[in-house]
Amino acid sequence: MDRTNKRLSEFKLSTEIVDGFHRLKDQYFTVPFGLLRFHKRSHNDPWQQYMMRSSSPGILNNDFYDYQISVAKDTTLGLETQAYQRIYTMHDGGKAEQEVQINVEENGFLHFIPHPLVPHRNSNYEAKNTIHLKESSKLIWGEVITCGRKEHGEIFEFKKLLTHTEIFVEDQLIFNDKVLFEPAKLDVNSMGQLEGYTHQATLFYYNKGADLEALYDMLLEFTEGEDNVEYGMSTTLLDAAVFRLVGQSGEQLYKIIKKIEAKILKAEIEQY
Repeated sequence: MDRTNKRLSEFKLSTEIVDGFHRLKDQYFTVPFGLLRFHKRSHNDPWQQYMMRSSSPGILNNDFYDYQISVAKDTTLGLETQAYQRIYTMHDGGKAEQEVQINVEENGFLHFIPHPLVPHRNSNYEAKNTIHLKESSKLIWGEVITCGRKEHGEIFEFKKLLTHTEIFVEDQLIFNDKVLFEPAKLDVNSMGQLEGYTHQATLFYYNKGADLEALYDMLLEFTEGEDNVEYGMSTTLLDAAVFRLVGQSGEQLYKIIKKIEAKILKAEIEQY
């Protein structure tokens, strides 16, 4: 991605173990980013969980967000965002970009499901996520894309939204997901697109040897009784699970995949 003449904002984080204690090794961020710890469970807390704060109301024209996250061997890291990620209106030719690079070492575990993306009218946004795992790593990764400010009547009035996620295990590509919406060029309601739905969620889970049938049962459990939602689960090479949901509400889809995340984490904590 080209950073030339962009307004660069950086967020860098890495973990380590010192004398048996899990902690952050390095943390570096520039405006508008910040970091807040919460959910501390013990002095030897294996479940480090942080909120990524931002002083900006959202992603603005010419922004370039650069995230670099490294989860060391045998450490865990959970990340949350503070609010919906708004992508603000841009002038003709305007654009904002985001690049995320993540490494999770042996027996490391990262879970991160940001709040839904909300692209405002005339916004143009591209994101590239590259995640490298080891065979023994674990990862929960999620994404929710909305049609825009639906309650304000802005439904697919943005110019372009592209998210491209590549996930590697031992340098082998197991997941390559490119989601592109350009409403002026392609009808999002056509067959093979969203077909009348306005929101989409993706949840990726990798854990070697995970019980895929139990994961599918979770999807059934947390979508039961939910109106206007369709869903499915598929698997990748090396049996990672990919949940895909479509619906009419970002909040609804976000809560469903967060419930799945919470149930997976509960099982992980009980085994720790």
